[in-house]
Amino acid sequence: MPENKSQTQEPLGPMLTRTSRAVSTMLQRLFLESGQNLTADEWAVLANLTMLRDGQFQQQLADRTCKDKAAMTRLIDGLEKRALVKRVPDERDRRQKRIYLTQKSRDLMKVLFPVAKKAQLKVQQGVTAEELDVFKSVLKKIFINAGEAQ
Repeated sequence: MPENKSQTQEPLGPMLTRTSRAVSTMLQRLFLESGQNLTADEWAVLANLTMLRDGQFQQQLADRTCKDKAAMTRLIDGLEKRALVKRVPDERDRRQKRIYLTQKSRDLMKVLFPVAKKAQLKVQQGVTAEELDVFKSVLKKIFINAGEAQ
């Protein structure tokens, strides 16, 4: 980016990508510092199962974490190998698998939630509640607009 360009003239896409990566990198670094080797994407899956609903279908998790089916399969495979989730056939449709937390992941989440909270406070440092509300509102509009463009 040329030095004479203001931050507001930078295209939105690269700003969003760079910011998202920086937050993910910081979160993963904080997890490592706490002794846990977990990526931001793995965290998103475990947090989704913890906070929204345990036992979601794989496609629900993919939709809620904005991952495609193949990426979600790889994430769940890795989490399953580490005994952090388990796949259980759905009672109504045995072809479908529900994804559940294990006791190991429940215990891990108790350790990681304070770390994630620390990360959240760090990235929001110096941002007022009003600014955060506006930011979230604008992001929501951009997300909706991007979905309508498909």
